[in-house]
Amino acid sequence: MANECECTFINVSASTIMSRWLGEGEKLVKKLFEVAAERAPTVIFFDEIDSLLGSRKGEGEHEASRRVKTEFLVQVDGVSSNTS
Repeated sequence: MANECECTFINVSASTIMSRWLGEGEKLVKKLFEVAAERAPTVIFFDEIDSLLGSRKGEGEHEASRRVKTEFLVQVDGVSSNTS
C-alpha cells in the first residue's frame, strides 16, 4: 500500500518501542512520529499493537508502560495538526 501511494513505510513492533530504561520508551515514540512527519507522507504499521497499548488499568500497571501509552496518544492526537 505504501509503495503504491509513494509513502514512507515504517514497521514498528512493541519490542522496538519498549525499553528497560525509564523515559526511553517515550523518547522512542516521540522520535518515531518526528521521523514520520519529516518523511511525510508516511504509513506507520504497529505490529502487535495490543501488547503495546493494552487497557490502562492503573492498578498493577508498570509506570514505564503507562508513560509510553500516554506519549503514543499525545503523538497520535497531534498528527492531524502537524500536517500542512
